[in-house]
Amino acid sequence: MTERIDVLHVDDDPSVLDLAEAYLDRELAAVSVTSVTDPETGLERLEAASFDCVISDYDMPEMDGLAFFEALRVDHPHVPFVLYTGKGSEEIASRALNAGVTGYFQKGGPEQLQRLANRVEQAVEEHRTREIADRYSTVIDALGYPVYVVDETGTFTFVNEPFAELTGYDREEIVGNTPDLIKDAEAVAEAEDRLGTILSRDGPDVQRFRVDIDPKEGDPIPCRDHMAVLPYEGERFDGSVGILRDVSVEAARREELETKRRALDEAPVGITITDPSLSDNPMVYVNDEFVEMTGYDREDAVGINCRFLQGPDTDEAAVAELRDAIDAEEPASVELLNYRKDGTPFWNRVSVAPIREHDEDRVTGWVGFQEDITAFKDRETALRRQNERLDEFAGIVSHDLRNPLNVALGRVEMAREETGNEHLAAAADALDRIESIVDHTLTLAREGETVGDPEPVDLAELVDDSWGTVDTEGADLEIDLDGRVLADPDRLRNLFENLFRNSIEHGSVDDDVTIRVGDLEDGFYVADDGPGIPEGIRDDLFEPGQSGSEGNTGFGLAIVKEIVTAHGWEIAAVEPESDGARFEIRGTDRPVRPLVE
Repeated sequence: MTERIDVLHVDDDPSVLDLAEAYLDRELAAVSVTSVTDPETGLERLEAASFDCVISDYDMPEMDGLAFFEALRVDHPHVPFVLYTGKGSEEIASRALNAGVTGYFQKGGPEQLQRLANRVEQAVEEHRTREIADRYSTVIDALGYPVYVVDETGTFTFVNEPFAELTGYDREEIVGNTPDLIKDAEAVAEAEDRLGTILSRDGPDVQRFRVDIDPKEGDPIPCRDHMAVLPYEGERFDGSVGILRDVSVEAARREELETKRRALDEAPVGITITDPSLSDNPMVYVNDEFVEMTGYDREDAVGINCRFLQGPDTDEAAVAELRDAIDAEEPASVELLNYRKDGTPFWNRVSVAPIREHDEDRVTGWVGFQEDITAFKDRETALRRQNERLDEFAGIVSHDLRNPLNVALGRVEMAREETGNEHLAAAADALDRIESIVDHTLTLAREGETVGDPEPVDLAELVDDSWGTVDTEGADLEIDLDGRVLADPDRLRNLFENLFRNSIEHGSVDDDVTIRVGDLEDGFYVADDGPGIPEGIRDDLFEPGQSGSEGNTGFGLAIVKEIVTAHGWEIAAVEPESDGARFEIRGTDRPVRPLVE
């Protein structure tokens, strides 16, 4: 032992103290002996300094050695204590050993002094080793990790309580058993191979590796093993020690992160992540769709700000809106004209959102979503042009066709009044039908598949209002509605008016029709007890010009279809439980289609 040993020696004979100090100084490599002649002074020295071992005589005038031992162990219960006495007897030896002294020797010549020196050195080494073990044991217990010790034969000689809890076995079931109790053959073989590398001349001191522990009950538990060998000298190997760490949560989290990473990589929209802690907030991640959309490889994109996608015709106002949102640490979505690597422009709907640190408000990153909406913008432009042409057409129909139509109708009426020719009555009816077709055509052309600002509408109230604007003749209305729907009230009133007219115009010749309007789980229905829908027109019921009634323009249900579609709903003619027709409008909880500008 090269570390210094501090010894307190208490004896009322100074000559014994001098001899023992000289001998200990010669036999031990590094020793410092403090000699006192009475136990009281010894206790004072123990209070003032730390000692690795105490040697004491037994027969002393003020206090005998065992009484001294009892006094010092109150404050120093673990310090080694050797009773070295000239008054030896079996009774004293028995009392000393029963009291718990570390050693008992009778005073004598060189042999006894040699035995005393050896026992002091041995006691101090054991004490220090025990302190180190206790210290590490305290640390291990505080960490709560499962710990095991396997001897040179591959048998468990120690496991702690966390190890037992992990495996589901009692400690008594594990100690004395071999690792194949909790591991399969492949895991046992890997552990042996890892141990072999530690024991090799150039091997590591510790091996860290994954292992699945098979508990007494349940599925295997993924763990990480930290293995080392017990200290040994020469060729003697005493066994290995290891600490296990349950990584099942870590493995599940890693699997979850891997799933999310794959989802990001394979998402059908471009995804980027930027790091505002770096200069100029550069991109630190781009997914496959971003590479495909822009033509820039990851090496081109990662590490720089995404403004490199902008070009000469990029709208500065949209860029400023995006920049202001980032400065305010708020999400935003804009449409930008961006440019691919080959220079071709494309419309990009860019949405950004801050990534905030868990449980804190600090922004640690930004996630961006890029969606190529070039095709949508092209369709939007084409639709705008189509609407412009429809407006032109509506103007032509309204002015250039309606005027001569009115002239013709007026002339026919005058001729019929002057001549009384009944053929002119049929011509007037035909002209009225043409005028009705013109009116409905203008309705479709001008209103299209758009709605105004939607608002909550009381269905029962609106149905009742709509009924009052229709020539109901002898028809009856039954309302079974409760609640509201988000809709354009004017367009929705038009929908009910056309459905009411449809039921009345196709109603039974002999009996007045009854119309019922009621709730569905996700919408409403309009039904009647008329003759129903003819098979010949069922498939094309909502096409313009289709009608099962002579003299009807066939535009009513086409307009209903347009209104339903504009609201984002769906309409279908279904088989009623009894006679008549039934129209079901569903999806009223879906968002309203936005206006096309």
